[in-house]
Amino acid sequence: MKKILYFTAIMLFVACGNDDDSVIDVVAAEAAITALAATGTVAQQTPAEAKKTIYGKWDLSNSSKSIAASKSNACAFDYIEFNDEDYIMSLVIEGETITAFGAYVLNEDAAGNVSSVELKFNLGASDITIATLTNIVVVESDDDLSATFDVVLSIPEEADFDACNTLQGEYTAEKEEPMPESVGAAGDSIHAKLIKTWMLASATMDGQDVMSETLGEPCYYEDANGEEALIEGCSNANSLSLSFSAFGTYSIVWVGSNQGTSVEAESWGWVGSDYTSFYIGNQEDEEIVDIISLTDTQLTLSNYGVIYTLDAQ
Repeated sequence: MKKILYFTAIMLFVACGNDDDSVIDVVAAEAAITALAATGTVAQQTPAEAKKTIYGKWDLSNSSKSIAASKSNACAFDYIEFNDEDYIMSLVIEGETITAFGAYVLNEDAAGNVSSVELKFNLGASDITIATLTNIVVVESDDDLSATFDVVLSIPEEADFDACNTLQGEYTAEKEEPMPESVGAAGDSIHAKLIKTWMLASATMDGQDVMSETLGEPCYYEDANGEEALIEGCSNANSLSLSFSAFGTYSIVWVGSNQGTSVEAESWGWVGSDYTSFYIGNQEDEEIVDIISLTDTQLTLSNYGVIYTLDAQ
């Protein structure tokens, strides 16, 4: 968290397995977790089956369209990651990473199978559809999973990444491997405790309440001189959620500002083997966050002198 927050930047721990008798259903924090290795044609699957099939982080950076877009300095896909309810879509425009976040909707046909997947995005007033995925097929080859799908983009001009509408078309994406399991000294799963979505309950620095500054992140931008500036008339967010992914994605989402939903997503990983600290972004940068305490329902973090208390969603 940066600016008082320096978490620059889904949410469930999953176990590897095949979509057959070898599936291992991991139970974490009293919630069943989706198996990773589901395959199939989504148009022939129910919503419950389709969620298992699309679950995880899909690398689009090596697709021919993304590579071509990157070379022309235009918008390019980086990845799309799905959890049980939400998605993160990472885009790169002229070298800058733009992150979209929101719920996804599984549309059903008359037979009860999934005809399309809509990605929702909040611009401040309501959720709108910015992308629709169809013809999703996931296959396994040599223990690797890949997906093909078509995407139609409908990003409005008010969004700061509408130039990415040119990316619509057919794609192939590789599924990334999850992080190794983390087990504490007592033999308990640290993954099962940490990898979920957390809601910010309090933020203090030297005993002073800094929640207002923490929730004010969407109101700041970098001006032409590289200085931090405040958006005139901007209202603070009314909530902040922090999510950890078993695929190494770390995301912060501010909701409720009149600027719309604000998202920052980065990579994360453990520092050392005692699972009491983690890094954000690039491990070499040594951007470290300390875990003061962690239970199934509450997480307390320390970063740059700020103490954050978060409750499990």
